[in-house]
Amino acid sequence: MITAFVVFTVAAIGTYLIRLSGVFLLGGDRELPPRVRTALSLVAPAAMGAIIANSLLLDEGDWRAFGPWHLAALVAVGVALWKRSMGWTLSAGAVAFAALLLAGA
Repeated sequence: MITAFVVFTVAAIGTYLIRLSGVFLLGGDRELPPRVRTALSLVAPAAMGAIIANSLLLDEGDWRAFGPWHLAALVAVGVALWKRSMGWTLSAGAVAFAALLLAGA
């Protein structure tokens, strides 16, 4: 039987190899075209937005009711607009979510 540890380890190795292949294929002295550089710079924010939207809006395939997830997201958005820092944003959202759960929200 495959354990969760094995699945996560294989997924981590696979992800690392995929990223490493990009370094070997696109690395070196090669200069990327401006459109490719622009597209690559937007991949991380798009992936993060998809993950956040999925977490905020869906719960096991059903629409999520308004609750601590959404309130913590509002706190995170406020901190993001104020500080313009990914670290502060993630920390504030996590602390707000934990506080809301501990408060019974």
